[in-house]
Amino acid sequence: MPLREFWGMFGESMVILLSVGLLTAVIFYLHHLQSKALITHVEMLKSDLTNSDVDLSELREDVLDVVHDTIKNLQPPNAFDHLIGALAQPLQAWAMRKAGINPATGQPLNELLEERLEEIVQ
Repeated sequence: MPLREFWGMFGESMVILLSVGLLTAVIFYLHHLQSKALITHVEMLKSDLTNSDVDLSELREDVLDVVHDTIKNLQPPNAFDHLIGALAQPLQAWAMRKAGINPATGQPLNELLEERLEEIVQ
C-alpha cells in the first residue's frame, strides 16, 4: 500500500513537471516564431525603404519642425494652473465620498464602516 501512495504522489508530480516543461517549450517556440516573423517584416520594410524614392531628409525636417514648434509653444505652469491643481484633490475626495468610496484606501465606505463596527462590538 505505501508503494501505491508513493507512486501516486510521484506520478502526479511527474505530470505537473511534464506539463510545466511542455508549456515552457511551447512558449519558447511561439516566441521564436514571433521573433522570426518580426525580423522578416523588418527586413522587408528595410528593402522597401532602400528601393523607394522617398526623401527621408525631407520627412526628418518636417518632424523636427513639428517638434520645435511644440517645444516653442510650451509654457511653464502659472499661478492659475497651480490653483486648479490644488483644488482638484479636495474636489476628487469629495466626489469619491459622495460615491461611497473612501478616498484614502479606495474601498467602499459601507464595508469600512461595517469592519469598524465589528471591531468596536467585539
